[in-house]
Amino acid sequence: MKLSDIRCERLSKKDSLAAAKLLSLDADSGPDLLQVLEEEPELFIAAYVDETLIALVQMEASIPQSHLNVFVAPQYRRQGIGRALMQMAEAQLQAGGTRKVSTSVRFGVSSSLAFARSLGYAPYYSLIYMERTGGSFTQETASARLYRDEDFVAAHSLYATAFHEMRVRVGCFPDSVVAEPNEGRRNAWATDAQDRLVYELDGQIAAYSHLHGNEISSISVRSDLQGRGIGRTFVKYLCNEIHRRGYTSVILCCVVGNEAIHLYNSLGFQETHRMEYMIKSPDNSKHSRSGPSLPASLQ
Repeated sequence: MKLSDIRCERLSKKDSLAAAKLLSLDADSGPDLLQVLEEEPELFIAAYVDETLIALVQMEASIPQSHLNVFVAPQYRRQGIGRALMQMAEAQLQAGGTRKVSTSVRFGVSSSLAFARSLGYAPYYSLIYMERTGGSFTQETASARLYRDEDFVAAHSLYATAFHEMRVRVGCFPDSVVAEPNEGRRNAWATDAQDRLVYELDGQIAAYSHLHGNEISSISVRSDLQGRGIGRTFVKYLCNEIHRRGYTSVILCCVVGNEAIHLYNSLGFQETHRMEYMIKSPDNSKHSRSGPSLPASLQ
């Protein structure tokens, strides 16, 4: 098979089931992409030979940093397909303004790690994924409520500052800055305000969180109020809220080196797996153009 025989196009709804079956063929790298596929299928590009789906590209394009993963069906590996698809996507991302590209591999999968390194990706940071299945907590009603649009400035400020300070402490994010609020982000928060919550102390917002299904996808406490038990109370409240919504478990992830891991351990969260994130600055001049190409709608 020639690389030029590969056809790439946006993953269609009619092929979503085939994509899920493809990802189920690999117990190491498939489950993580399968979760993304279920939640954000629009991020995927499908690669075909004739009418056979042979690979998937997860491409999250943003500026200045984008994220990229490639999954090739086991029977089509070791033919240069994954490398060609990665380089194709890197080139397109850089053409759109991306300066750095990250990728992720499950901890302990040496073949995926070696593949990323061979493409010039270097260690970036690691995430610990955790799950709690112990049911609801017994606690008094916390001073928490749903996020409202008028909370945006205060909630975003504490969120952006707390995450920046965490990244600085961990030491894996040399380019970290405090994210500035903007109308685009404000509008995005408004679209799923029912999944965003704030914790109040003396009439002021002291903590903020975002839920995604049964996942606590982010939680932050105002920097000057950390160490006062607010995080513990709020996490317990969030777990109870997730159970109230009908879920039987709560999941979250924690950057390796973040001291919040001690809080999560004490509340009964247990590690399920780790993901290694890697990063590179792609160089268009080194990308082969003889392989597959993106669909015209992405050029």
